[in-house]
Amino acid sequence: MPRTLTAIPADRLMTVVTGILGTEWTPPAAPEWPLVLTNETADRELTLYPERKNARLVFVLAPADTDDFGRRRYAKYTPDLTGHDTIDAWLAEGDLDAIADALALILERLVEQPLPERTAHHDPLGAERENLAKQAQELAAHATYFAAGLIWSQPVGDDAQRLATLAQGLAHTATRVDELRGHKNPRR
Repeated sequence: MPRTLTAIPADRLMTVVTGILGTEWTPPAAPEWPLVLTNETADRELTLYPERKNARLVFVLAPADTDDFGRRRYAKYTPDLTGHDTIDAWLAEGDLDAIADALALILERLVEQPLPERTAHHDPLGAERENLAKQAQELAAHATYFAAGLIWSQPVGDDAQRLATLAQGLAHTATRVDELRGHKNPRR
């Protein structure tokens, strides 16, 4: 049975990353983008996904269960795509073991760095804007995933439903941000 384009790259990269990070990090039960691995002992989560526009991998280290963008660390890795048209094709067919040493160095430096200290948000607008930014980032990641499914003629119905749900949540938060900024919402 053929696997979808979106499933192949996620589980192959997850295998390499979990081999590097070891057993302290728990991979997701179902490998799908964005991949989120958790470390309960350190109370951290590592999110990784392909950034298709720039053909690179993005790694985000953050405290677990928080939306505080100010406490995140980022790393990026741009692989050599020679012989592959896209990063998706490279993730699906490329020799990921060949980059394990480079990824190990990147991940080691990323997870060993202390996270920035928490900054207090005294106004609800700051917290809502952070929430809005996180929702927009998630929506963008899923939209890219959806577009790849369209291009590669993969089933996209479930992805479209997920996008609609994310867009609805984004619209609600955006309305709240506008209200906190003093803008009246004509839809109410």
